[in-house]
Amino acid sequence: MSAVLRYALTDVAPVASLYVNDYNTPARRTYRRVGFRETGAFMSVLF
Repeated sequence: MSAVLRYALTDVAPVASLYVNDYNTPARRTYRRVGFRETGAFMSVLF
């Protein structure tokens, strides 16, 4: 994943973002490991 992210940030787009549920601890840990950082929070509203 980190190679793809490096390519995207270098050749495709100036930023990359994603959405992950707060209870998905393994995914959040993986995203931090490849360089993502938390910048905000959204609330999902299901109806």
